[in-house]
Amino acid sequence: MAGIAGVLGKDNGTLQTMLDRIKHRGPHDTWTYRTGTVNIGCNELNMGADCRDGSHSASDDRRAVVIDGRVYNSEKGNMTDAEAVLSLYDNHSMRFAGTIDGDFACAICDGGKLILARDWAGIKPLYYGHDRDGNLCFASEAKALVDISYNVREFPPGYVYSRELGFRKYNNEAVETPEFENYEQAKNVVKELLMEATEKRMKDNAVTGILLSGGLDSSLIAWMAHEMKPDIECFTVSMKEGQDLPLAQDVTAYLGVKHHILMFGEREINEILPLAIHHQEMYEESCVHGAIANFLAGRFIKGKANCVLTGEGADEFFGGYDGQYKEAGNPEELASIIDNLINVAHNTALQRLDRLNAANSYESRTPFLDASVMDFALKIPLEHKIFGKEQTGKWIVRQAFEGCLPEHIIYQTKRFFAQGSGVAYIMRTQAEEVISEAELAAFNRQEGNPLLASVEELYYYKMFKKTLPYPTFDRLVGRWDPMRPAFFPDWEKPAL
Repeated sequence: MAGIAGVLGKDNGTLQTMLDRIKHRGPHDTWTYRTGTVNIGCNELNMGADCRDGSHSASDDRRAVVIDGRVYNSEKGNMTDAEAVLSLYDNHSMRFAGTIDGDFACAICDGGKLILARDWAGIKPLYYGHDRDGNLCFASEAKALVDISYNVREFPPGYVYSRELGFRKYNNEAVETPEFENYEQAKNVVKELLMEATEKRMKDNAVTGILLSGGLDSSLIAWMAHEMKPDIECFTVSMKEGQDLPLAQDVTAYLGVKHHILMFGEREINEILPLAIHHQEMYEESCVHGAIANFLAGRFIKGKANCVLTGEGADEFFGGYDGQYKEAGNPEELASIIDNLINVAHNTALQRLDRLNAANSYESRTPFLDASVMDFALKIPLEHKIFGKEQTGKWIVRQAFEGCLPEHIIYQTKRFFAQGSGVAYIMRTQAEEVISEAELAAFNRQEGNPLLASVEELYYYKMFKKTLPYPTFDRLVGRWDPMRPAFFPDWEKPAL
């Protein structure tokens, strides 16, 4: 985890301002490199264990790099993450981004040239815009660019940029996964790749915990991590009525690991809500629901673990969001929904995870979002992911790990984190106390406003605007339902 920022052009204090605003991403050290034309910086979060301090920045006589993320290439050897990126840049020039096995957003200064790149799944964030003097500014979080740029945009996943060449989509050359002839082969490969993904994320000994909701994905991560580190510890947050807590307790009892549990209630939700929205930079209803439990989990983990594993990514790549895919009327529509959920993950679930980790200055790693796992998942037919009359999602994953955990854990039904922890049940009531349906309707009729789905979203939107006040920031917010427009086109604007 790190926070990166930079200015292409004359820096009049902008770089330091941006780094100060995202200091939470890396409170341990700040590093800058300036040429007069290119100015880049990094806030570093030191992991301890076998991780070298300052691993997210590097320079030599003529070049420098800052990176937010981790590099897992086998040829990395004893290099830091930043040094590995520079080495790949040396070997592959502007193709370097496609050769990185890992999650990353990075900036390279090569003489007077700036190169930006972001991983193809969008696991690590990056935003950019131009200041009043036309200088290009970039940073890990949108809030860093407030009052600096009024045309802030999200840097697209899977692209590399330089002013000389513009935006170029790169090919993913980092991994090559096997083909398969039948379901049994595919099932075996899924397990093998997930085990390898977990192992390489634990190789530096920084991971000491699991963020365990009790759902299938985090439970499987707990089992895999325990196989490699028997003294791994688990962390769960829940309300008293949360449905996932008993399942999380079943998992930790089965594995025989230490289980840290934080119980919370409405008081904590009221306290946390504005802060969680400030950090995650979203007002979408489902994302805010999940933010409460995620933010509290981060606070709970802080001081107990610097780095944890989580189960993010399984729902997107293995067909876990049954609330969306069960609306499909035919196989083509189903495939489209699954593709869309993958494409919006970078500014829904993954954005929420990133921001709320960063807010509490700890790092999480995601085996389901390993480059090999994602690549292979895209090869698997949908009928292997979503199976039977009941349309059970993540079927191949369940079957791959059958027998590793109790059956009621493996074959449990999908619940969103907020539902499982108990948060979602009280959020709407809070919103309805201060926002009316009439106020929502009036807001949605206002020219230029985003199209909000509920009184809850308007409640959250008002908090969001305190951090990100200009219209450009509204258009950075993603939607869980990719079929639903975020703004009314002019011709669909409801009549006054």
